[in-house]
Amino acid sequence: MQGYLSTEIQTTPESRHALTVDAADALRGAGTVTRAEFLLRIDSCVRHFAALLAGLLVGGEATPAECESSTADRERVQLWHWLHDANAVLDDGTPIDFPLFDAAIQRVPERLPRRGLPGQEYVLHAACLLAELTHARALADPALVSALVRKP
Repeated sequence: MQGYLSTEIQTTPESRHALTVDAADALRGAGTVTRAEFLLRIDSCVRHFAALLAGLLVGGEATPAECESSTADRERVQLWHWLHDANAVLDDGTPIDFPLFDAAIQRVPERLPRRGLPGQEYVLHAACLLAELTHARALADPALVSALVRKP
């Protein structure tokens, strides 16, 4: 899964402010997390990225797709902070760490429906993208994420 994200991460002043707000929210959410919540955040991000990669969701004005994009980005930010900044643990005491995340990413196809998802053919690509973004040392700017998932 390594190597998909090879570009430097750049932020704008506006996006830095948004990331700061998201980071504060993410850290407030640190602590005990259920396994189901952890897996749901991963799966939601993958589903959203798959639909974007398929060109099925297009940003614009305040559309349901834009609201979904904002929610998926908050979930991606939360995952990144759990793994990089916070001392979060699952409710059973398991630390939220990269081995746990990587195992969850590898099992995404087992948890998601095998057909009927928007962008179904991009699920594995989307899982790899989420893994790269989450493993990155710096939190990726939402504009960079949008550029990465934009269908050529």
